[in-house]
Amino acid sequence: MDANTVTAVCATVIATASFGVSIQQGRVTRQHNRHSVAPVLEIWTQRRLGGQTGISLANHGLGPAFVTRSDVWLDGVHLGSWGGEALETIRSAVRERPSGMGMTRRPWAVPAGTSRFLLHVERYDSQRHEDLWHLVRHRLALEITYESIYGDSYRISRLPDGDSPPS
Repeated sequence: MDANTVTAVCATVIATASFGVSIQQGRVTRQHNRHSVAPVLEIWTQRRLGGQTGISLANHGLGPAFVTRSDVWLDGVHLGSWGGEALETIRSAVRERPSGMGMTRRPWAVPAGTSRFLLHVERYDSQRHEDLWHLVRHRLALEITYESIYGDSYRISRLPDGDSPPS
């Protein structure tokens, strides 16, 4: 083997290794980009005397969330998806009807850094609205399936306090 052959073999090995490193770096970069814009939805229940009280959906991630499915249970009975008849059933279960936002369009978008009330009253009064707070905390279960802009699927749920998952 002469020096030219050894040099050519070494150059080929180095080029092949460099190509492999470039491919791996591209994969890692794409994976990082997917994770960096992933939505992170959270279902919140909040009670503020004199302020907004109810259940809300917040996106704490860096990318938008696209809700593709929602399921709601009241007292363990499946009402269907959040909105329409299910929302009306929930609203009629309390003395003073709260405001409600349905997720009727699919996909229903929740932009990054936003929060939306799904069911609430504007000025909570413990005497007038205690039944709403009891419903939100102890009677209502909610499960939401959503996707990122890359199509990665996620699921969150909120169970009534002290209960097991709905079946």
